[in-house]
Amino acid sequence: MAFPASTGEYRLLSKSYKRSLVIGLILLAAGFYAMSLRPTLKHIQGETMGTTYSITYAATPFSHSADDVKKQVDTLLEAVNDSMSTYRNESELMQFNRSEIGKPFKASDELVDLVDRSLVISRMSDGAYDVTIGPLVNLWGFGPADANKQPVESSAEASSSDDEKAPEFVEWMLKNYPAELPSEEAVAEARAKVGYQAVIADTRNDTLTRTKDVFVDLSSIAKGYGVDKVAYLLESEGIKSYMVEIGGEVKVGADKPSGTPWKLGIRGPAMSGNQPALIVALENKALATSGDYLNYFEVDGHKYSHTINPKTGHPEMGRLAEVAVIHDNVAEADALATMFMVLGDEEGLKLANREGIAAHFTYHTDKGFDTVNSDAFKPYLSKQN
Repeated sequence: MAFPASTGEYRLLSKSYKRSLVIGLILLAAGFYAMSLRPTLKHIQGETMGTTYSITYAATPFSHSADDVKKQVDTLLEAVNDSMSTYRNESELMQFNRSEIGKPFKASDELVDLVDRSLVISRMSDGAYDVTIGPLVNLWGFGPADANKQPVESSAEASSSDDEKAPEFVEWMLKNYPAELPSEEAVAEARAKVGYQAVIADTRNDTLTRTKDVFVDLSSIAKGYGVDKVAYLLESEGIKSYMVEIGGEVKVGADKPSGTPWKLGIRGPAMSGNQPALIVALENKALATSGDYLNYFEVDGHKYSHTINPKTGHPEMGRLAEVAVIHDNVAEADALATMFMVLGDEEGLKLANREGIAAHFTYHTDKGFDTVNSDAFKPYLSKQN
């Protein structure tokens, strides 16, 4: 038989209940607080440099909102374009390309640094990579046709309605692909204006000088530089785990919140149709690729790649189909990938092994495609899973 509790017992039960409730609320609040500190993956995307960008980064639910990060990224990339684009007639780079021969041009330290790094790779490759390739790029229709003069008409004036919404780079390309191939005389004339030795980058005084009428084109390194700048922005905001991609060039930071590394695919082996893409796991590394399938035009059944050989003056459509480079920064990985496309897989492999560059080459064979790796790339093969 049950008896009602006494008044004193009710008081004890009430105090015990209140104490348990308070403890429960404290634990619940602590749980919510712990969850608020746990990083989750956030995503932003947009357009820049005539292509698209995609960024994934780890942040707590109540920090580094996607809207705030996107605003900072867009502002930063717009500044890179204003400095280094050859598709903007008043960019800092285009002003330098019109500067007086022999007179130092005062430039931003970022532009001087990037030109200087380009010249290092030009010298490394004995001119297979040449930062003054601009005249040949323009001649073959892979750049602004009137880069040294006035910009071409705006899309509203010169393009059909289908082209008006095209990204900046695509818009230029639609207008400037040659209706017919350049003559050998035109190629020789453009080649005479190519020569990285005619550019002096003074990093101490932040000046650039042209010793002859050359046209500097940073399109093979500026996109990668943009990736590096965004990665640095994220890190300066305390974001350590991220993946930044612009037009296929990628930089990753620390592992994901789950503790797993970022995994990136390299198309090369899959081009044969009977193999999967190569997957590499990276941490705090950059990956850039270049291939003969990425940007080309076709005349009379022959393909002409956007990769121009400075020594021949012609597009490079040789044995090498694609090259992927893993490096500490994307700017140099981007430029090195272009350099290897000109050198080819055999000479490129020799240079990669000599300089300790991690490079993966995919080349055409009679039976389809085959691949070869530099010594520095081979460790990444063991980290595919």
